[in-house]
Amino acid sequence: HLIYGTICEFCTERTCPVMSGGPRYEYRWQDDLKYKKPTALPAPQYMNLLMDWIEVQINNEDIFPTSVGKCKEDVL
Repeated sequence: HLIYGTICEFCTERTCPVMSGGPRYEYRWQDDLKYKKPTALPAPQYMNLLMDWIEVQINNEDIFPTSVGKCKEDVL
């Protein structure tokens, strides 16, 4: 998030209309909720969705338990 924060003022929907990794790679968003198939998005929109998705993953106790000794296997 910090790295993106340093460039976000220069990368707008107008200046970065595609999320890409150079001229040969284009990233498309799919989340099976709103975006059921890979969808081309402007880079800022893609990054916002990515940051939201990452936050949900980090806050998921099944993936990253916050209690000592609590593992996914312990829940089962």
